[in-house]
Amino acid sequence: MQISRRDELICLKAAISFIENGDETLDTPRRYNTNITFYERVGELAETIASEWVVARYLGIEYDPFEPKMKKKADVGDKFEVKWTRHIEGQLIVYEYDRKNDIAILVTGQTPHYYIAGWIPVTIAQKTRFRHSHQPTWWVSQINLQPIENLRKSIHGHSAV
Repeated sequence: MQISRRDELICLKAAISFIENGDETLDTPRRYNTNITFYERVGELAETIASEWVVARYLGIEYDPFEPKMKKKADVGDKFEVKWTRHIEGQLIVYEYDRKNDIAILVTGQTPHYYIAGWIPVTIAQKTRFRHSHQPTWWVSQINLQPIENLRKSIHGHSAV
C-alpha cells in the first residue's frame, strides 16, 4: 500500500504533536533503541503512525493520526495493535504491556510504500516459543503470521472490521 505526500506530512505533524504534548518521549523505559537521534525518533514515530493509517484504510476503519492512544486504546479500531518495522523481512515484536485481547498486525516497509505482512492474536504471540532471550519481548517471524486477507474471515475480524 502507498501513502501520499500529504499523508506523510500529516504523519510528521502528528509525531511532532505527540512529542510536544508529552505523549511520546525518547527516554521512556519501553524503548530499546535509545541510541537514535531526536530526528530519527520523530521519523520512526511518523512511520509508525503511517503504518497504523495504512491498516485502518485496508480494514475500512476511521483513523485519527493525532489521537494519542498510549497503550490504553487499540491503535486501530477496537482491537488492532499495529507493529511496524522498516525491514521487509522483519519480525512482529510484542511487548509485556501490549493488551492481551488485541490482534497484532505487522506492517513492513518505509514511506511511502508499506506492506501488511500478517496478523496474530497478542495472546498467541506471547507464547514461550516466540520469547526473546535477552529482553522481555516476543518476536514472531512472518511465517507464523496469518495473511491479512484471512482477518475478515476469522472470528477476530467480524466485530471490528
